[in-house]
Amino acid sequence: MSTSTGNQDNFHNHRFVHDFRQASPYIHHLNGKTVVLAISSHVLVSNKLPALAADILLLTSLGMRLVIIHGCSQFIQAIAGQNTANSIDENPITDERALELVKQASGIARFNLEAALSMIPTQVMEHSAPNVRLAGGNFLRAKPLGVINGVDMSYSGCVRKVDAAAIEERLAHNQLVLISPIGHSLSGQCYRLQVNEVAQAVAEAIHAEKLIFLGTQPGLLDEHQQTISELNCIEISQLLAKSVMNKRQTELLQTAAHVLEHGVQRVHVVSGLQDGSLLQELFTREGSGTAMAKAPFMRVRPAENKDIGDILQLIAPLEASGILLPRDSEYMENHIQEFFVLEQDCYVYGCVALHVYPEAQAGELACLIVSPSARARGYGELLLAHVIKQARQLQLQTLFALSTHTGDWFVERGFTSATLTQLPLERQQQYTSNKRQSKIFSRQL
Repeated sequence: MSTSTGNQDNFHNHRFVHDFRQASPYIHHLNGKTVVLAISSHVLVSNKLPALAADILLLTSLGMRLVIIHGCSQFIQAIAGQNTANSIDENPITDERALELVKQASGIARFNLEAALSMIPTQVMEHSAPNVRLAGGNFLRAKPLGVINGVDMSYSGCVRKVDAAAIEERLAHNQLVLISPIGHSLSGQCYRLQVNEVAQAVAEAIHAEKLIFLGTQPGLLDEHQQTISELNCIEISQLLAKSVMNKRQTELLQTAAHVLEHGVQRVHVVSGLQDGSLLQELFTREGSGTAMAKAPFMRVRPAENKDIGDILQLIAPLEASGILLPRDSEYMENHIQEFFVLEQDCYVYGCVALHVYPEAQAGELACLIVSPSARARGYGELLLAHVIKQARQLQLQTLFALSTHTGDWFVERGFTSATLTQLPLERQQQYTSNKRQSKIFSRQL
């Protein structure tokens, strides 16, 4: 083997280990969670469907409980032509002929999707292929829209009720649930439903962790046609108020805002035509499309025992270089209540500790670390602000920090040089014993 080949193999091995470690928190978090996928008919008629189906099967093998809702407009076009399909799409009224076309198209879409999900991916050996059973049924109770502004909407309907118990029963038996955009009334009549509305109603009824829209765009686009990576409910409301989005994006934003206020934790808009985009969105920090949540994705929270491994990993390089004193897992278990972590979408990017000296009405800011991959995002300032807020809530008068390398950073943020005698007596003794000769900085609160 040549040296260049060996170096290339090492690079690929390192990359695999890096990517797998990065994905592991997301895999763990999503195991056992319910996810609703709303797939555009543009994706179902494309040559990307087999790859997407293989990725969906992979998600089920990782323990995710999936419900798929499919569109059918492209299949209507295949049956009746583009003009008829456009007319049905744009016309809110569904007459008897249009309803029959929707039924036919939904059947074709469903069977094609079932066939794709029954394939064994080429990278999977036949005997190890996941045994995924598909389930369908009358999960949607519908009612007619009726007469609106003097116009009879005929067979256009809306969701009256979702049979969440029936869906949950199928999911509990490890079945993948398929739902078409057609509902049934108590009188036995069929009604055409909108995919967005079905996705919204189902996700809320079954308390889904995520609702994911797979369409033709890489995500929601801003005015410069660049993908918006993250939005929270406040930002969604601001975009809707500006009316700068097109009709499709506005509908997605409205659906996202509603489900996020009713228990769904995340809404994603992802391209179904880009190979691997679903996996990239779910299992990487950067994602591939637009992710939406009720609250900001980043938060500073009290550390828990489950965070000890992440904190030690952040500390390790600084311990090795002598910047920080060593801390082992036993120390962390005994002092975890003093730590806070900065978390973004299941991943810990930073930590900080606040050691309190009640008799001196003082606190020590310690172990402020931000992951090298998240530098220049202002996370250090956020951790500092959080500690200052906590210290003030505890009615401390002084916050101090000790540093051998980052004194300028503290001075730039309102700290001033201090002497050993200004430290609490207990901390003075520790300072003398460790002989590190750290510079001391303090800030009045």
